[in-house]
Amino acid sequence: MASKTFDNLKLEKKEKFLTSAIKEFSQHSLGEASVASIIKEAEIPRGSFYQYFNDLEDLYYYILDDHSKEIKQKTVDLVIENNGDFIEAIKDLYDYFLNKITGKKNYDYFKNIFLKMDYKLEKMFLLNLEDNISGIINKIDISNLNIQNRLQLAYIVEIVNALLIRNLTQFYQRNLSKEKSIEIFNKEIEIIEKGLKK
Repeated sequence: MASKTFDNLKLEKKEKFLTSAIKEFSQHSLGEASVASIIKEAEIPRGSFYQYFNDLEDLYYYILDDHSKEIKQKTVDLVIENNGDFIEAIKDLYDYFLNKITGKKNYDYFKNIFLKMDYKLEKMFLLNLEDNISGIINKIDISNLNIQNRLQLAYIVEIVNALLIRNLTQFYQRNLSKEKSIEIFNKEIEIIEKGLKK
C-alpha cells in the first residue's frame, strides 16, 4: 500500500515513478526486480522509495491493484451492456483484456505477470467469491440459464474466470496471435454456454 507521502506527490512525479516501476517489472519478475533500477530511472534517492512503499512487493501489488479495480469494474459494465448475458460479457471482457495486454506499453509487463501467475495474482484480477460479487451476480440474467440459484452462478463465475486466466496465460506461453487466442477462448466458452443455457 502506498504511503500518504506517495499519495501527496505531484502527479508528474508520481507518474514518472510508476512508469519506472512498470518498466522494471516489464523486464524482470518481482523476485528479480531491483529497487536500484527503479530509483535510477525515476531519478529519486533510495530513501524516497522507502518513504513511498515498504518494499518492492508492496509497490508491485499497488500497481496491480489499479489494474484489478479497472478489470473488475469493466466486468460489471460489460454485464450491464450485454443486458445481463454473462457469457457475452465474458467474451467482450476477453477481447478487452487482450487489447489491454497487447499494447506496446503493456505487453512485456503483463507477460511477466501471466507467466508467473499464482493464486494471489489470479484473485486480484478477476471477480471471485472473496470479492463481494453479489452486485454483479444480481445483474446477470439467470432466466435462461440451467441453474437453480445465484450461489451456483457464483461458482460458474469462478469457473469462467479460471478459463479466462488460463487462456491469457496460454496467449503468452504459446505466442498466439490475438485473433487465434480469441478464437480458442470463444470455442471453449461456447462449450460452457451449451451446458449452461436452457
